[in-house]
Amino acid sequence: MNAIFSGEPSDVVVTCGWGAAPVLSAEIAALGFRVGAVSDTSVETEGTLADCMRLNLHLRTAHRVLYALDRFRARRGDDIYDELVAIPWERYLDPDGYFSVDRAVENPTIRDSRFAALKVKDAVADRMRNACGRRPDSGKERTDACLFLHWAGERASIYLDTTGQSLSFRGYRAESSAAPLRESLAAALVLASGWDRRSPLLNPMCGGGTIAVEALWIAQERPPALLRDNFAFMHLACYEPSLWTDLRGAAIRAFERTRRTPVEIRASDIDAAMVRATLANAAAAGDDAGAIRAETCDVLASPHPPRPAGAAPGVAILNPPYGGRIGDPARLRDLYEDVGGFLAAAAADGYRGFVFTGNPELADAAGLRAERSRRFYSGDLACTLLEEPALDEAAARRFARRHRAR
Repeated sequence: MNAIFSGEPSDVVVTCGWGAAPVLSAEIAALGFRVGAVSDTSVETEGTLADCMRLNLHLRTAHRVLYALDRFRARRGDDIYDELVAIPWERYLDPDGYFSVDRAVENPTIRDSRFAALKVKDAVADRMRNACGRRPDSGKERTDACLFLHWAGERASIYLDTTGQSLSFRGYRAESSAAPLRESLAAALVLASGWDRRSPLLNPMCGGGTIAVEALWIAQERPPALLRDNFAFMHLACYEPSLWTDLRGAAIRAFERTRRTPVEIRASDIDAAMVRATLANAAAAGDDAGAIRAETCDVLASPHPPRPAGAAPGVAILNPPYGGRIGDPARLRDLYEDVGGFLAAAAADGYRGFVFTGNPELADAAGLRAERSRRFYSGDLACTLLEEPALDEAAARRFARRHRAR
């Protein structure tokens, strides 16, 4: 067994979308890892490169898993070079391979972060050429070995990015909607709802069905990276394929024991094309038992089957248009009142409601009130998850008058 891959623990930083760190922390702890410092967009833990493989396989809300090689002080670009040229890169990189460098740089001496990335590439190339007589190629593609430089003020860290392309890309999205949720964000919403994974989950306004599919995989305890066949760690010189084969095989065997667990997920959308997209994505995600049922209807007609006696409350999660990429805010107020009307009816049948929106002002104007809320980002857009929202009295009266007139 390779000592580099399996026996050298280091600090590990797992990145995520803004607001998802508390959910990610719970995931990391559930896998048996220590949770260290938590920021808005990352969680620190520790482990070996082999542990990083496990994190890449199982984490639903993460973007990347970074394994720390060195942390040091650097005032200018030459300091970056001087520190990194001393690292034995020949232990980690193939001299006939390829690597890329990503970076996050906030240093007053650096006007263009590409300069810092170039210093990293120069240090790696010079070290490899001296140690091996040749050096790997480098470029922008994140298809092979990946390095990550974090440099803030005079504090710098260099990491092996063991992930490569973001973990958000699961591989099941056969068809998409106009404004799809990132898979990791959809998983964070489902986990933040506290859904028990056995009671029904409702997803009106389902779009391409990302929330529904992520809920299914959570209920099945399916590792989210099972469909993926390329990670950056696979291109390290110290990589042992047998470790990944054993890890993935054990995960598949565990998943096979839980995939037939009965669960009911009901999705709906007024757009028949989105319902077809949801069913196509569910099929690509392996829903061979038809746990995800999708139908074409508006939000008020969306199904909310009564909760069986003694069963835990079900969960309804809605992601209505925000008025940005989809919909005119002036025309969406009535739609948000319809959302409140649906949630009131669903609550009577034993469901807790959640509305995820990038336009909380619109929700407020429509009279949608929440007991609690949590902030997330969808791309660059600040969004809010409203928990157990309901129409206020004035909005409820407007809603009733409008629907009596229909």
